[in-house]
This record gives sequence, C-alpha cells and structure tokens, in this order.
Amino acid sequence: MARFLHIGFTFPDGLPKVSEFEPVFNTIAEDWLRYNANSWIAWTARPASDFLYALKPRMGPRDSVLIVGLDMSDRNGWQPQWVWDWIDRKRQLGPPPPPKAPTPDLSGLLGPTPKPSFGDLLLGWKPPEKED
Repeated sequence: MARFLHIGFTFPDGLPKVSEFEPVFNTIAEDWLRYNANSWIAWTARPASDFLYALKPRMGPRDSVLIVGLDMSDRNGWQPQWVWDWIDRKRQLGPPPPPKAPTPDLSGLLGPTPKPSFGDLLLGWKPPEKED
C-alpha cells in the first residue's frame, strides 16, 4: 500500500543533484514533490530501500541521504499553498511494506548511471562495478 516517504539529502561538496535524481523519482514513485533543493516527499508503495539503491549510484562519495516514512496526520508549518494542496490530494493510505533487498527491475527501470561531475572526479569518484 502506498504511503509518504521523506527523502532528504546533504551535499557537502557541491550543488544538489536535482537533474540526476528526478529520473529516479519519476520511475519509482507514484507521485513526488520537491519542496526545496535537498528535500523530497514521495508517494510510493516501494520500500525505502528501493530509493536508497536507486539513488546511491548517483550520489557523490560524501553525499548523504535520510529516507523516513511520514505521518501526515500531525503536520504544521509555513509552505506555499501548492505544497499543502499536493499533500492533501485524496490518497488511500495503508501500512508500509516491509524492508527488502532491491527489486530486480530497478536497474532496467532507471537506465545507466549518469556521468560523474567534475567535483565527483576530484574527490575520487569511481564508477560502480559491473555485476556479472
């Protein structure tokens, strides 16, 4: 059953990787919202581990990510109206699925890993090893 996940990033060595991450969210989230450069909310039935495994190859060596479920029944704050409208869309809530290993369809769905940025290369980025 689908539910909300918050995915927050830290990029200590450069700019947020919005263009690298959007294809991941477009592929594995039923719906998503980015309310600032480092913070995303996804509406998804996939486990948090699917997001981690899909995003990690696109992250730099010092980048970090936190993926947590959100309970939208207790919320408050100051955001533009479009954020509240997105959160309040009619959705069927259910319990989150249990964590599991990455699904085999992730690599086929997401396509090739993007090329590293100049900053990644300076920090010793290495391409992921190919699986046999």
